[in-house]
Amino acid sequence: MKRLAALSAILILGSPTLALAAEHSAGYRGIGMLYFTFMAAILIYGVYDSFGKKAMYVAAPIILVGLYLMLPAN
Repeated sequence: MKRLAALSAILILGSPTLALAAEHSAGYRGIGMLYFTFMAAILIYGVYDSFGKKAMYVAAPIILVGLYLMLPAN
């Protein structure tokens, strides 16, 4: 139970950092990174489910780099 409380405290207190929150005129990079993180997890799992572990090791970096390059620049 202590681990769950500590984990939830870290997530709550670190959520602005995880979202890359900045000043008011920041833009959409933080929410975009969260969106692309969920998208990458789903795509990588789909590759793993369809083609296996070896293909996942090859496709995961390609998916991550491709989604990172699609983020909007500030």
